[in-house]
Amino acid sequence: MAPEGHYLKRLRRGDLTRDGFEGILHDRAARRFHAVRLALAGDPRTPRSEALGLVSTLFWRDLAHLSADARVHPAIRRAADRDLLRRLPEMALAERVDLARTVGRGTLTVMRFDADPRVIEALLDNRFATEPDVVQAAARPGVPPAVLERIAAHPRWNVRPAVRSAILRNPALPLALALALLTRASREDLEGLRAAPGVPPILKACAERVLADRLERV
Repeated sequence: MAPEGHYLKRLRRGDLTRDGFEGILHDRAARRFHAVRLALAGDPRTPRSEALGLVSTLFWRDLAHLSADARVHPAIRRAADRDLLRRLPEMALAERVDLARTVGRGTLTVMRFDADPRVIEALLDNRFATEPDVVQAAARPGVPPAVLERIAAHPRWNVRPAVRSAILRNPALPLALALALLTRASREDLEGLRAAPGVPPILKACAERVLADRLERV
């Protein structure tokens, strides 16, 4: 039986004929290798029905690769995301952390609600993460305070006014962190904190003090 690299090298060749490709696609020995199945599933030359059949045979890291590859047909990426979401409840924490860092948007939009701060911290580094994703992660009710702390400490996202606003307005935010964020808060956020119900009196007082200081400098 030829080694895995033999099949992968042939699939990458620009002069591979259609018959040559079909030969690999239907070669049982070739399909024993998961890297070959991954390559075939994402290859536009593979008929859609066969590519979809290959998706269900892949490991979760392979599915994450398909999910994040813009060159792969959207139907195949969606199938990879569906399979990942089906497996997600059974995945170990370390696996979810790795997945959050690399997966495409179809799975990322679900993982942004993960309760573990290590998963959210990994997701913040995902190249597909957007500001609305982070705002939703920070604004959701019942979010663990540690998640808010990770978002507030992230250099890419803690400079975004919308993200800071979502963090400050979440009642789960630890008081010490809230006080530290006030100096960078917008006037709208400060006024909102001062008027919002359920905000600790010390936080309201600090928001008023910051507002007053800003007015004095105008």
